[in-house]
Amino acid sequence: MMHNSGKKTEKIDSIKEDKSFQILKLAIEEVKEKYKLASNEILSLIEEKPISKEILIPVSIFEVSNLSALEVICKYLKEELELNYSKIALLLNRNSRTIWTTYKNAFRKKKERLIAKESKLYIPLSIFKNRRFSVLESIISYLKDNFNLRYSEISILLNRDERNIWTVYNRYRKKK
Repeated sequence: MMHNSGKKTEKIDSIKEDKSFQILKLAIEEVKEKYKLASNEILSLIEEKPISKEILIPVSIFEVSNLSALEVICKYLKEELELNYSKIALLLNRNSRTIWTTYKNAFRKKKERLIAKESKLYIPLSIFKNRRFSVLESIISYLKDNFNLRYSEISILLNRDERNIWTVYNRYRKKK
């Protein structure tokens, strides 16, 4: 006897092999590139939900181990969304020279583009406007408070040590 999860897996596998689904995926990828939209923005169009003007960052980009959280964000916004330094600085409430320096450092460490895999979790760019909290504090607190994730889950998503996640979150709570 097959469990529900087994039936669901079979169903998902058959959908993935369906030619119509493959065409849909190609079309969605083309729309994403052409209009610089995130997957959830395209879904909101399909489901006729209002589109948020908020820029959302996929959590999957933070898997890069040798870059800081701000370097990852700058690299993503510059290379994937093709934003200029002053626009990034405005969105992050930072100085444009800081953004320029951060991007140059990130590019020196990692020349190839970030891999923005399909992500179930997205982080709104607006959480970085409050300069009272570090970039990492903002990310971790957003994931913990909005998705109720455990420290171990956040550590996997961000490719950071679980103890560091705990420390950063507690530092955030003390500042709050």
